[in-house]
Amino acid sequence: MSEKKAVEIPVIKPTMIQMSSDPRGDAAITFETIGDADVLLVLPMTALVALEAMLAKASQEQAKHQPVSHPGSVVRHIVAGSGRR
Repeated sequence: MSEKKAVEIPVIKPTMIQMSSDPRGDAAITFETIGDADVLLVLPMTALVALEAMLAKASQEQAKHQPVSHPGSVVRHIVAGSGRR
């Protein structure tokens, strides 16, 4: 881990992502913040790939502890022997 100071910026939501058509190009992600200015992150493709891998791993770990229900999905419980749902 880097010894550099970290800047904490409360983010409301991501608002835009732009990908370069060049596979070696940069990606830009804009985040809406609660402050006076939004944040624009410019990531080289290698950093974007690393971020995607980190998010996928975090999602898998979170799913172990908090199963996600998908919008529109219906969970049905069948009461044993009654045929009711």
